[in-house]
Amino acid sequence: MIHELQFRGKNGAQRGFHVAKLAWCRAALLNIFQKRLLHFRQNYIRPYVIRSLAGCITLVLMVQIPQADAGMSAADIDFSLFVNDRIHLLNNFYTSGRQDFSYTRNLHVLYVNPAVRFSLSPRIRIVFETEGQFTFDFNRDEHDSDIDLRNAYIQTALPNASWLMLTFGQQSLRTMDGIVYDDESPTIRINADFERGFSLPVKLDALVTEIKDRSPYVNIDIKYCYSLLESVRLLYGWFRDYESGVARIFNALERQHLYTSRGNIRWIGLSATTFVGNMLVKTTGIFEHGSTRLKKEDGGVTSLNTRGYALDISAAYIIKPELSLTFFFYLASGDSNPHSGTLKSFLSIDPYIDKTNIYFNGGIDSRYSSDNVGLGGIQPAGIIAPGVSVDVKACESLYFKYILARLLTHRHTAGDGRDYGWETDMTGYYMIRSNIQLFAELNMLRPGSYFKRLTENRERVITEFLFGINFLFND
Repeated sequence: MIHELQFRGKNGAQRGFHVAKLAWCRAALLNIFQKRLLHFRQNYIRPYVIRSLAGCITLVLMVQIPQADAGMSAADIDFSLFVNDRIHLLNNFYTSGRQDFSYTRNLHVLYVNPAVRFSLSPRIRIVFETEGQFTFDFNRDEHDSDIDLRNAYIQTALPNASWLMLTFGQQSLRTMDGIVYDDESPTIRINADFERGFSLPVKLDALVTEIKDRSPYVNIDIKYCYSLLESVRLLYGWFRDYESGVARIFNALERQHLYTSRGNIRWIGLSATTFVGNMLVKTTGIFEHGSTRLKKEDGGVTSLNTRGYALDISAAYIIKPELSLTFFFYLASGDSNPHSGTLKSFLSIDPYIDKTNIYFNGGIDSRYSSDNVGLGGIQPAGIIAPGVSVDVKACESLYFKYILARLLTHRHTAGDGRDYGWETDMTGYYMIRSNIQLFAELNMLRPGSYFKRLTENRERVITEFLFGINFLFND
């Protein structure tokens, strides 16, 4: 609802300054990328693969950069600065550290997201984007800050092949619709649009990245578009986990840090978007399998297989231009006995699922935030979440969104119930101007029988209220 503004650099007297700045940015990014290649080689990728990638990239840049310098007089520089300023009130929120619903805070949060894009030539683009979150806790009279580099990459089209794009550097990623991974990390990425090159309605998105400095992740997404809005996608992912991802599940169950783990995980998925009557239906199914070695503090080692699945279905129906309904169903497999030898809970790396705003990752606080407080949609027992969302455009400047969802476990865990609870979320936006927006959000989750141990069998409603203002500035 906030439209991005673009601002072009000036020619003439400022051309020399812009050329010098772009040259410095290019040299800095090449230096960063050289160091990152060395780090990749030393940690987990075979040397001949790195030499091949480095050789290809160097060849492309040797051809492309002289062309960029020749056309610098027409280069564009686009700026944007997004600011989200909000009051955030949380009551009885869940904290993973203490594993209870004791987190009650009154916060003032300032989120800042500046970005700059340099077009060195029609074939080369450089992007820088950072985000910073500055939080003041009224309860504790404390402040905190978190600054992340979201994007710092070079993107170039290959010579004589404008349908093939190569991107390398720090990139904000979203794989398998956010079900597996949604975060920023250093990445080499290839995008191919075969329709532009060979009149075939096929697109390829392939990447290799590293997670938390050591763990490599490969993702491939092949998309066949048989109409403007309808498509079929084949998904594949592979992850070498050096960061004890599986161990965190068992440590949470034991409520102490007893395990570390290493393993391999693969995902194979199929996604289809098509019209069923007047409804646009999107279905994504993912099968996960792998193996891991679970090591205990006392030295004992256990080998585990992992096998899980996820299903995400949404059906959007526009009743009229001012009113639309979206029905959704999300399922992630769970495990009633993780110690059985095969872990059946669906595993992901760092998901972002926005079905609801408390149990899942949705809401303004997660969209404009460098972190998230809450359940995140992840529990060993899995999740079944049917629900509906309603979008209303009351007038040109006023919008509302309402979500209602039922949250159930996929597998019954011994000692716990089958019911996560009911959640209802309400969000409103008011556009003061095209770049200034007021907002308010109210979310409520009534924990069900699954959380009776965590809530000490007390009726405790989780509530979240936030309000504030969004700005989009130019220079």
